[in-house]
Amino acid sequence: MTKTKSFGFFGFLALFFISLVLRPPVASIGPLLNEIVSDLGLNATEMGLLASAPVLCFGLGAFASPALVRRFGVNHSMFIVLSLLALAAFCRLFFGYPGLLVGTIAAGLSIAVANVLLPTIVRIEFPNRVPLVTGAYTTLLAFSASFAASVAVPTSQLLGGWRLALGVWLLPALLAAIFWAPKALKQEEHVAQAADAAAEERSAVLRSPISWAIVGFFGLQSLGFYSILGWLPTLLIASGQSPASAGSYLGLATAIGIPAGLILSGVIGKFRSLAWWAAGASASTLLGYVLLLVSLTQTVLIVPACVFIGLGQASTFPMSLSIIGTRASTRAQTTQLSAMAQGWGYLMAALGTFVVGVLASATGSWAPSVILLALLTAIQIAVGFYSGRPGVIPAK
Repeated sequence: MTKTKSFGFFGFLALFFISLVLRPPVASIGPLLNEIVSDLGLNATEMGLLASAPVLCFGLGAFASPALVRRFGVNHSMFIVLSLLALAAFCRLFFGYPGLLVGTIAAGLSIAVANVLLPTIVRIEFPNRVPLVTGAYTTLLAFSASFAASVAVPTSQLLGGWRLALGVWLLPALLAAIFWAPKALKQEEHVAQAADAAAEERSAVLRSPISWAIVGFFGLQSLGFYSILGWLPTLLIASGQSPASAGSYLGLATAIGIPAGLILSGVIGKFRSLAWWAAGASASTLLGYVLLLVSLTQTVLIVPACVFIGLGQASTFPMSLSIIGTRASTRAQTTQLSAMAQGWGYLMAALGTFVVGVLASATGSWAPSVILLALLTAIQIAVGFYSGRPGVIPAK
């Protein structure tokens, strides 16, 4: 029996709902941020913390993932974090700002572990189709983020407030946990073996320049993505757009890359080197930031800015995960490299997302923040080229 067949119908269904729910709890915050701030009377620090806390948790939670896997196994760990994610979505409905912040932090930690586990699960269950399956689930991640951003404000208007607009994502989180339960009931031997990383292999990951290039590439592309996800609506509202229009532009920026992700998932595995692809996609993001900077005064350029940013970010994310899945020598290294890249990478993204907001607040203009994102993306081009070159991390 092949790995694909052993994964089973409920496994595929669970993977669908897992991919569907790992972005909306965060993607919904940006379009609703002005409404949340107005309703709860938040100051700039509280607003910045709410926008950056999920990404900070993505980093902290990623570091805990290998220990969780060694204790419970991959399948059990995934079930635990999906259950916690559903509970977090429920808690955000109550207790004002403390409940919202605590629920958002819990959701971020849950998503962090799931983010790390997915490349390991894909490598174990689909060892010969890592780029294809990675491209497929990252495309679904992009779709769910785009959809959540686009419908957040209309859903709030329809249901009577931001709480229920955030709460609707409780259902797919519950379904993901329910459909993953059969996998959690029986921990397969090869999964447990994959979770047991040798000290030598962990050391090899830490010593490798490839690992740190991947950290830089993953971190910088995540920083750009979550800065756009968290602040683009606020930036556009400050430039004169309505909240609904701002949410639609964010939806465009995240949706435009979905076709690119689908195409990429079908061809990425055919290339031995991703160096030029990674650099080119990053250059698209850089062009988008330049256009966004100009669009602060020339609103006609908002659409092309969103298009280039969306295409670049939608391409670099699956590339970074494919690089993680193919540069490691063993399954154990895949978990370690995934945790390292996403741990440090998301911490970098959290800090950057917070700085982008604080810089705009301190200067009274979004121009310095956009310039900062452009400069960081220029660095992303270089580290993306290096990490995308052929080569693997030595086993020991």
